[in-house]
Amino acid sequence: MSQIQRNPRSTLHALIPYGKGTSEVESLVSYFCRLAASHSVSTLVLSRTIAEHFEQIVAAGFDWHERQIAGIRESAFTWSAGLSALTSVQGLDRLTFLPWREVISQNGLSIVKRGQFCSACFAEDIECGRQPYFRLAWESAEVSVCSKHGQRLTRHCQHCGKDNVRHAAAFVVPGWCTHCGVPLAKAKEYQADVAIEPDELWRARQVGELLASQESITAEVSRNTYLAGITRIITELHKGHSASFARRIGIAKSTVHHWFKGDGTPTLAISMKIAAHHGTSLKQLLTGDLSDWQPPMIQKQLVLQLSSAVPKPHKTPREIDWLEIEKQLSTFLLLPTPISVLEAARRLDLEARQLYLRANKTTRQLGERWKTYLKRRQESKVIAAWPYLEVACLDLWAEGKAVTRREIVARVPEEILSPVANLLNVLKEVQAHLQRTGENENTHT
Repeated sequence: MSQIQRNPRSTLHALIPYGKGTSEVESLVSYFCRLAASHSVSTLVLSRTIAEHFEQIVAAGFDWHERQIAGIRESAFTWSAGLSALTSVQGLDRLTFLPWREVISQNGLSIVKRGQFCSACFAEDIECGRQPYFRLAWESAEVSVCSKHGQRLTRHCQHCGKDNVRHAAAFVVPGWCTHCGVPLAKAKEYQADVAIEPDELWRARQVGELLASQESITAEVSRNTYLAGITRIITELHKGHSASFARRIGIAKSTVHHWFKGDGTPTLAISMKIAAHHGTSLKQLLTGDLSDWQPPMIQKQLVLQLSSAVPKPHKTPREIDWLEIEKQLSTFLLLPTPISVLEAARRLDLEARQLYLRANKTTRQLGERWKTYLKRRQESKVIAAWPYLEVACLDLWAEGKAVTRREIVARVPEEILSPVANLLNVLKEVQAHLQRTGENENTHT
């Protein structure tokens, strides 16, 4: 009879992210800081907790805020998966730019090194009775203004005047200065000396629209689909001439050639130029959804003439049926011998991080079942070795010798002793048990 599998309790508080499905979606940096504050620990302590979960070591001088955990690199993947595993909150990769990593080059997303923020957004959070938080849009270097309040983002505290006061500290409470502790919230006011250019507002709105769509994405964004959209733009608007297209957006023709013949991918800044110069939105361009797009000039177009060389094949992103994955994970839960999350990921040809992000509950059930199994197996090995250890301890005491690891190894067969973990701790328990037994016998006598 199979046992009912219960959802394991989360190790960390299951905080609900703010702004999901909107242009004001919370960044993973903000979520991490709020999580540390909710546990009353430093950001370094929480960093070590996440690292230990993935069996990694955090150096004493580790600067977590330099790791671009809200970007599109491996660190964002690892941190979002780790936080999902420890909090039981699924889909924390949607608090990063990871959904767009197939269509933005690894070095093509500039993340601000010094945390910027909109003081009016913080003031609005407090007014709405909400804890202030950092928006994901603020992490992008392409965003320099708040599209909602129409004011420039800042890195300075209006009270102490210090720079980089948003989150670069051991203890962070989002919305408060990490240097002087004064709230960073400030109602919007007219700034006559700070001019906001129309293109700055346009870029901020485009990034906001892109982030708002992340929550509703059901399939991986495809690089091939993106390049197919660029091909259509070149074909219909530039008569198939990639050189004309390159001049239009101010890049070299060889760069365009590298996209199609090599493994290059446009940067976010170049993608925004393509969208701005060809009458489409950034979201439509990156998703390859140009069904409603029309070239500014309607005329007979030429087919793009490509080189006769065989193009380098590009790996098509795998379409993952998560309902089927859930069924297979549930099957793994019923196996007579439990398996680890890593083994389950290997059998499904996935990464454990993906399982924590998309099938959080079942994955954590697998992990808990595996831990319980290891504990029971270790206990059985200790039980098997216990009589041998008792005899060895009694013999050593009778000979007037101390119980040491070397003496025990010399007296107990290797096949009995080698499976026992933490031998010294087990020996302490054996000796304590023998002493209690001896005391009881003396009392009865």
